[in-house]
Amino acid sequence: MEFEYTKREWSRGIVYVPTLPILLNGFPVGHALVDTGADATLLPMELQELLAVELDTRNAIPFTSAGGDEFKAIPTTKPIEYTIEQSGFRPKTWKGIAFFAEGQPAILLGQYQCLEKLSITFDAPNKKIRLA
Repeated sequence: MEFEYTKREWSRGIVYVPTLPILLNGFPVGHALVDTGADATLLPMELQELLAVELDTRNAIPFTSAGGDEFKAIPTTKPIEYTIEQSGFRPKTWKGIAFFAEGQPAILLGQYQCLEKLSITFDAPNKKIRLA
């Protein structure tokens, strides 16, 4: 599978970032940022009801953002199902624990039980991401 990077505008112009179109528990949630520096997958709290998942509030853990701010994230009680689909290919599906955080603006795919399950190649000059 091969996907184009997503074009984004920011204060310094345009940047292209590696994202993947993803379904969570069968629901298409759009493009998620592939964040190889993230320890775990972080989801906006607003998705919790939509995905119909229970959260393990007793086991919330602290995370530190790239900007150095600390925040708490709450894990799911059971693994969620991740799916990446592309026409002409078999879907890639796996399960893993995800974490929800208040104020999380984007879906970040992190290492724990997510990116560690995939073989990913980044082709930044051509703005493409490939899954084997």
